[in-house]
Amino acid sequence: MTVRTIVSVFSNANSAYDAANAIRALKSSDLVEFSLKAGAMFRKDDKGNAIPLEEKDRPLWGTLAGGVAGALIGLLAGPAGAAAGAAIGASGGLAADAVGAAFDADFADNVATWVKPGETAVVVEADEGNTRLVDDIVRLNGGRVYRSDD
Repeated sequence: MTVRTIVSVFSNANSAYDAANAIRALKSSDLVEFSLKAGAMFRKDDKGNAIPLEEKDRPLWGTLAGGVAGALIGLLAGPAGAAAGAAIGASGGLAADAVGAAFDADFADNVATWVKPGETAVVVEADEGNTRLVDDIVRLNGGRVYRSDD
């Protein structure tokens, strides 16, 4: 399996939550090769600012929130959201520097352009044997999916 950062983008939060629940359900299935490492969600406001969703808004992940997903959201949120992103990343047990170095800056720049104002994104770190599982979940919920390089 390959560890990837997977970004799924949706036009509304309800679709994002539905997809996130389905992706999380893959974790507990013994029938698929999928290992969820971490997850987090953010939305872009009408001005294009990335807003990390509060803990009460992302109960899907529990203690899974953190790692690269949190660092990515922190970078996208800019100075105003950096503390929130760093806190999310720190909750995953990783130092902010280690998390920030864990993925390509070009990928973060791409994510910033993929998620348009008003959209909600689900960001997960996962080992996945077959990309079709997540692709199908995202498409069924009306979203688009992007992955970091292997």
